[in-house]
Amino acid sequence: MNYIQICNYLTKHKYPILTSRPALKGYEGEIQRGFALGYVFNRPPQQKKCARLKWKNNQELFDNTCKFFKHYYPREFKFSTIQYNYNSRASKHIDGNNVGESVIIAMGDYTGGRLIIYDEDDKPQYYDIKHKFLRFNGSKFYHEVEPYQGNRLTLVFFNLLEGTDQEYS
Repeated sequence: MNYIQICNYLTKHKYPILTSRPALKGYEGEIQRGFALGYVFNRPPQQKKCARLKWKNNQELFDNTCKFFKHYYPREFKFSTIQYNYNSRASKHIDGNNVGESVIIAMGDYTGGRLIIYDEDDKPQYYDIKHKFLRFNGSKFYHEVEPYQGNRLTLVFFNLLEGTDQEYS
């Protein structure tokens, strides 16, 4: 699948409203939609004792997303989880559960929506991730999404399981 095909394929899925991810609540009045597949922690946070595999009824979606990733991101990168976001604008946050680096890509018919990553001095750097993969450490650096217009879908590949053989690559 190319970028247009995967985007069309992904937009056919339902994206529930995110209610249990404080970092992704976004901005006042904005509804955040998305879900994670692969290994996920149980919610709410006080139940975060172990990761569980989640993709029931979504095996094909997960497999196709992995194939897309492997085809277009040929570098070595292990991940346990994929976060699917649709028309969601994350507010400034650090990924509290991620281990190490993440890889993100955005797709869709939108303008704006660059990823803003803050360095050690809290200086923002802007990245256009539309149809472009970006590898960054979301568990170390604050990041957020600038306003955008149109429909924007993002895929975030990350790892919750450091040092295990239960990673996808």
